Amino acid sequence: MRSFFLLLLFCLAISCMKKQKEFENFTDKGSSYQGFDAVKHNPKITDLEGTWSISELIESVETKEYWLYPNNGEQIRSGNYISLHPDQTFVSGYTAFCGNDCFTNTKGKYKIIDKNYICFYLEKITKSGDCSGNFTPNRDLGLYYYYKKDSIFCLLKSNGNLEQDKKNVQYRDLVTAKRAEVQKFYRSDSYNSSMFNWKRTDYTDEIAIVAFCMAENKIKNYELLYYDKGDRYCTMAMALVKIKGEFCYVIYNTGGNPMVSLYDDSKVLQTDKWMNQIDDDKSLNVKSFRVKNRPNESPFDKKTITVVKKENEIYKVTYVNYPKDLEHFYVFTLNVYFQNSKPIYFDYESAAVRKNDNYAPKLGLYILDWENNKVLVKNINGGGTYLAINWMKKEIDRIMDEIKTKNL
Repeated sequence: MRSFFLLLLFCLAISCMKKQKEFENFTDKGSSYQGFDAVKHNPKITDLEGTWSISELIESVETKEYWLYPNNGEQIRSGNYISLHPDQTFVSGYTAFCGNDCFTNTKGKYKIIDKNYICFYLEKITKSGDCSGNFTPNRDLGLYYYYKKDSIFCLLKSNGNLEQDKKNVQYRDLVTAKRAEVQKFYRSDSYNSSMFNWKRTDYTDEIAIVAFCMAENKIKNYELLYYDKGDRYCTMAMALVKIKGEFCYVIYNTGGNPMVSLYDDSKVLQTDKWMNQIDDDKSLNVKSFRVKNRPNESPFDKKTITVVKKENEIYKVTYVNYPKDLEHFYVFTLNVYFQNSKPIYFDYESAAVRKNDNYAPKLGLYILDWENNKVLVKNINGGGTYLAINWMKKEIDRIMDEIKTKNL
């Protein structure tokens, strides 16, 4: 009897240790969240009830965010979904039109605490199709701060600090916007090496990654504000850090050999600021004129040049070529911005005007050294950029010669 009693105490101790370890895995230091069993569900809040498309399945304590998209009452036939039932249970799963796939289904409980927070408890994971296995993790997945953006709900991992959660929403928006910008330069790394000073690293912990990057750049005082790994297919994590009161971004590339870089977009920001000033300046004079077609060009194409200037200084030139046969050809547009009479940026695109054709690749180049063809390339669509620069330089010279013949 005594042996049985001691065995029972030992089992209870192990169970408590497991629960405590589980709790420590998802809670941050100073968290106000005391675990799934310690909080109460508010049945009056029903905003999240129903079936949604979801960015990730509810299956991992590591997931930092979820996006819930309305399905407008239609059955979800493809992708991830979640059903939040009124009885505080949930089911999330993956479905597809084709049966040749790995189908994961998860079940558990949830509690909506108030208008700001929800928590999940994962009970079961089932896999079928091209994968198999049943798991019963019985794990508290932690607390999430939720908010609505248009018709979409976003759930962000939280430690229960409402003020910090609201800041995290702002930080996340900054990172999302910057990620979209970085992608425009990211694929042109060979041209944009000055923006991405990559350093090889073996660190995988987000705090260690940022610390290593700061040390490599000889920066001692900084504050890590937010870290975003992206979705499961993303190979580019981004961290928002504050350095000398300014927001800066650390990029961690997990594709191939892991590398980290302190993103340097100072030239881009400086040039963008100048271009915005030009576009917003209503005091500048704007004049347009028609360009005569050259002998080897179609006499029916319409070409125009628009000049933005003040006194004798030109700030912007736009050249547009409208072909007569718009059904089969593209409208070519070239924009050039100047500072101190030198080009600092130009972009060009060939835009289709046919119905149901949205093909309009736009290549932008921030000029570092005009004479030596040193540029930062945005939205590259393939090779041959060096040749394109030489060709565009000739086009710009020709356009400027046309402008000189006019008394503007």
